[in-house]
Amino acid sequence: MPLLNEGTRFLIDTLKSRINEVVFGFDGTVATQEDGGISSPAVVVTPTVRVVDDNTLFVEAKLALDTTFTRPLREVVIRYKNPSDSTDTTDFMRYTYNSVQKTSNNELHFSAIIEVTV
Repeated sequence: MPLLNEGTRFLIDTLKSRINEVVFGFDGTVATQEDGGISSPAVVVTPTVRVVDDNTLFVEAKLALDTTFTRPLREVVIRYKNPSDSTDTTDFMRYTYNSVQKTSNNELHFSAIIEVTV
């Protein structure tokens, strides 16, 4: 039985309302569907989340010049964190990348497109 267009849009709107953190981290182990999400967090950023169309979201987060680390960044996670319970989190997506040294001389922009297909 196919999911109706209204159902897909409901999922998109629900994800948009739930995604409220992007976490940058230091761990560079390969991301898989089975991993536990962020393993070595560095900083949490509040993302901008926009609906592109009935099937697609755009998530964007930025680390400004004043954010610096002595270790290179290697992972990013898109997540929901319950505002009333700091232990209640759901990591939606985890991505690892080649190390990036974040200093006061560079900004880091993260963008992701999430497509809901059924």
